[in-house]
Amino acid sequence: MTEIRPIHERESDDFLQLMCDVFGLDFNRAHDVFFTEPLFDLSRKWALFEGPEMVSILTTSPLIFGWGRAVGIAGVATRKDRQGEGHASRLLQKVMTESSRNGETGALLFARELSLYEKNGFESLDRVIRAPLNTSMEEGFPDSFEFETVADKYDAWSQGHPDRLRRDDRRWDYWRWHYRICTPFQNGYLSIEPGILREPIYDQPVDTLPLPPGTDWFGTTFMADQLEIPITNPVVELYLMGRNIPGIPQLFMTDQF
Repeated sequence: MTEIRPIHERESDDFLQLMCDVFGLDFNRAHDVFFTEPLFDLSRKWALFEGPEMVSILTTSPLIFGWGRAVGIAGVATRKDRQGEGHASRLLQKVMTESSRNGETGALLFARELSLYEKNGFESLDRVIRAPLNTSMEEGFPDSFEFETVADKYDAWSQGHPDRLRRDDRRWDYWRWHYRICTPFQNGYLSIEPGILREPIYDQPVDTLPLPPGTDWFGTTFMADQLEIPITNPVVELYLMGRNIPGIPQLFMTDQF
């Protein structure tokens, strides 16, 4: 008998173990992150069971755009000895149906391969690239912004177009959970992690950015084009896929789900 539902608390370790087995993660190291990240919600950990056996899993997260609510899908995984039997497709269809009933009418995910998701009604909306940035840092970083300043600037930017991702309090908690330096740039800021720029907000195109040499852009091609980010030799790492999404989502990989 097949059953598809959110997991119970007693099943959380089994869920994590299946995920680690499929993606090659260390269970003990993943355990701490799994239970402490700010968006953790057992009601969004879905599994397909055959009898008592957990066969396929995925996680959803809430997304808010100017046009409405959507769901982000991540961690789609099926036991290695049960792959190729259609379990992930059945799980996806059930989750998307239930999410839509709850008002999350669109669905987004990041994928390395397109075929599974195309079969389930998703289309490729954008590509996620990694590319070296043209940089021009001559001095150390300027003083960083306080969180409240960054939040105000991002929120103002996000209100500028209905396709831009809004951040509620939980998503801001998730954003703050990762260590980030946000330095002033033009009328906005650059949100920097070691060696990576994931979130820039500025209004005037530039030939170089004031960042350390060797810093890469990691984000979507749409955002790189919109901001005219000075990059070279981009390499595609993921595809942003969507179902029932009215436009091209404008979001940064700081919100990767």
